[in-house]
Amino acid sequence: MKGFILAAGFGKRLSPITESTPKPLLPVGNLPLIGYSLKLLAHHGINEVIINVHHHGKQIRDALGKGRNYGVKIIYSEEDEILGTGGGLKRMYELLSEETFVVVNSDTIIDVDLKQAINHHRYSGALATMVLRQDENQNEFGQIEVDATGRIRRILGQGANSESLKAYMFAGVHILEPRFLDYIPLEVNTCINRYAYMKALDNDEVLNSYIVDGYFADAGTPQRYFQANLDVLEQNVKLAHADPLAGFAISPRRAVAEVVRMGKDVELSPGVNIVPPVLLGNGVRLAEGVRVGPYAILQDDVHVGHHAELHHCIALKDARIDAESEIAWQLVSRKSSLPLGN
Repeated sequence: MKGFILAAGFGKRLSPITESTPKPLLPVGNLPLIGYSLKLLAHHGINEVIINVHHHGKQIRDALGKGRNYGVKIIYSEEDEILGTGGGLKRMYELLSEETFVVVNSDTIIDVDLKQAINHHRYSGALATMVLRQDENQNEFGQIEVDATGRIRRILGQGANSESLKAYMFAGVHILEPRFLDYIPLEVNTCINRYAYMKALDNDEVLNSYIVDGYFADAGTPQRYFQANLDVLEQNVKLAHADPLAGFAISPRRAVAEVVRMGKDVELSPGVNIVPPVLLGNGVRLAEGVRVGPYAILQDDVHVGHHAELHHCIALKDARIDAESEIAWQLVSRKSSLPLGN
């Protein structure tokens, strides 16, 4: 079985950060966003993974390589013109035409047992299965409505109308049969949910649901992206396939409520004050009198000038923080910054 990770988008809602760093490579804890999708697939034995790339595709290829660090073999589908979630799948039709395959968003972190979901899909005989969940904010995402048997009857307000339907939100994972790709035109920018699923629904295809209630984060907006990192710092991200706090050279010997973890070669000058929870990557340099935290994540090789203060923030790799500055509720890179809201 193959997996497909959708990673070609521009990440416009996280601009200007994504003008230089593609959204799939933004960190959540110790992993890039796309790393959670790769580990999810690998954990469930799906080791051949196709990733479509367009915006800063070279950065993604350079960061992930052939996938060895994630236990997978990656095939890249490079789109000269962006094709959308539907067109991106259709472009790789030959590689996806033999058996059931799994599609995962690159900005979603989800706790789902894919083996059970796949078995559920096959038992139902469905053309496609959407992994769904209930959420108090599901109206923001668009609702998927199912009947008492779990069959999808309405998608984003389109389809059969019945008071007996129950509404959920899409949780970023599809299980698809190759014939589903017949509903997607070749070399056309299309949306899998708004086009292909609608066509299949109109044709009375069996579209099934698989409901989950474990951890979920969609990092599509600055606020939701930061919340995912807050969840990591508060140790609320419980996943069978990945530990977002693993891999630091210095870490507590037992679970503690207040997290301080550091990578290798961290330089702490006199008078540095660290207020947990805080994550410091490899090669971080904190000058004299710096105060870091609470709720601060500094990626590898971030340098902070003397007497600066950082809290409720994320500093991306190689960022430089000026002396005596205050960074709060911001996502900061070497070239730009983005408010995270409070």
